[in-house]
Amino acid sequence: MHATALKRRVTLAEYLAFEEAAEEKHILWDGEIFPMWGMAGALPAHNVIAGNAYAALHTALRDRGCRPFNSDQKIWVPLKGGVVYPDVSVVCGKAALHTGTRDTFDNPVAVVEVLSPGTEAFDRSEKFEGYRSVETLRDYVMLASGDAHAEHYARGSDGGWTLREYRAGGVFSLSSVEVVLRVDELYEGAFDVTDAG
Repeated sequence: MHATALKRRVTLAEYLAFEEAAEEKHILWDGEIFPMWGMAGALPAHNVIAGNAYAALHTALRDRGCRPFNSDQKIWVPLKGGVVYPDVSVVCGKAALHTGTRDTFDNPVAVVEVLSPGTEAFDRSEKFEGYRSVETLRDYVMLASGDAHAEHYARGSDGGWTLREYRAGGVFSLSSVEVVLRVDELYEGAFDVTDAG
């Protein structure tokens, strides 16, 4: 991770107390607290793509026992003793709260991250390594923010992960929730907005 830690050698309880008092979001990673780089600098395309992914999953999962959550939801990452805020996560059945927390889930079945220049390297490497330690996770989707490009990692019955890539016109399925996602819908309107203030 290339960001500078705000605090080092903290416990989960210390992180949760820090986060509750904070005005902005932070993640816990290997005992260190880092600022969420994307919060202050997310471009409109990133936000549109994340919103489209949430909307597609919300519509598809209605009345099916699974629920998507937006980027305000904390997820526990066992390998790193970490807490992160995915752009979109999906939980089926009752959410399992991590021990000692009121708002951090242990059991996502799917996670969607929208890549941005400040977070792409972390999302592709350390974060994905951490996500692979979440036993319930079956689908990890990375969506580029500069063009229509989806990378879908699916966990097989043997525990191994398979990558498939999709571009404009592509269609893929999240096996964990039996939902079909269309690349064109995920990117609808994303490049029609500008970042001009």
